[in-house]
Amino acid sequence: MKSLSRCSRCGLPEAYPGVQFGPDGVCNYCLYYDVYRDREAAISAELRRGFLKTIRKIRRERRPYHCVVAYSGGKDSSFLLKYLVEAHGLKVAAHVLDNGFISPAALRNIRRVTDRLKVKCIITRPPMPLMKAVFTHVLTRETPFPKELLAMLSPLCVACQGMVFGTTIRAARRLKAPLMFIGYTPGQYPVISLENYLKVNSCVFFSSEVYRDDPLDVIKIGRDPLHELFGSDIDPYFFPGQYIKEGESVPKVLFPFHGLIEYDEDAIYRELAALGWEKPDDTDPCSTNCMINALGNYACVRKLGYHPYAGELSFLVRTGRMTLGAALEAERVDEGCVAMRHSLEMLGLDREDILK
Repeated sequence: MKSLSRCSRCGLPEAYPGVQFGPDGVCNYCLYYDVYRDREAAISAELRRGFLKTIRKIRRERRPYHCVVAYSGGKDSSFLLKYLVEAHGLKVAAHVLDNGFISPAALRNIRRVTDRLKVKCIITRPPMPLMKAVFTHVLTRETPFPKELLAMLSPLCVACQGMVFGTTIRAARRLKAPLMFIGYTPGQYPVISLENYLKVNSCVFFSSEVYRDDPLDVIKIGRDPLHELFGSDIDPYFFPGQYIKEGESVPKVLFPFHGLIEYDEDAIYRELAALGWEKPDDTDPCSTNCMINALGNYACVRKLGYHPYAGELSFLVRTGRMTLGAALEAERVDEGCVAMRHSLEMLGLDREDILK
């Protein structure tokens, strides 16, 4: 991989969508952050008040389950489960989308954490031939996912995260749980999630009405290209889009790390140690649960010159949550790592097959 010019402050690479550098080498994302920091802090404070009000209201209701958590066994969603159970006393169900590439260590963490917290765990396993077909396609063929998605997720993760979201929201509806939580960190999902909450009390926008300032329907944008390719085979695993029928009920979706929980990775690891959670040694530095993530990052770098974790990592540097050196090391793609070799073997591919 060729060496890239980077922001002198946050390390964001020159290939990242929309990045520009000033004379001092500082990128426009850093400048935007400085200008809008106070505004975003005020919105986050409002988000916290709203989240707490919603949780307190739901907690008073007599329900089998107050919420469902999109659970991967990774550090963030494991901490989120612990937090919701112990700090707020919610009746929680965990939903896992098993994509066939979950690290064995993460599977052990899923069992260990849900057992310790006495949380119901629901696992959805799509047919492995379907998962391999979807993953092989997005890794080896052009996909019409737009850049606004590829700034957040690799094409592989667009497909997988769409299934995570779709199957988890369906699980929440089956359990009649009014809330769904996702452990996105502040750098993983853009500030639009905060503004969505101010509009509809959900970080994911759902509405039966259409307004001119509605956000892009990223649910539909991510699903439709795959539906065109794989038809009804994928329908049980995706949600159609953000526009719902009049009177249709969907859970409110909250991202607690955006306003309710101050993100501190070291503190998260310390908290999880008490549950017996162990960090996998067979995943890449950007994941603590998924082995195919490394291959998704590799494909993105080959095609686009960056992988989307660069945006998240640079945000953590920009906000003082990570050092620049640590972020650059985490962003590095190890082409010979265990996770990549395993994933290529599972898919029957060579590195040369990955989209150039």
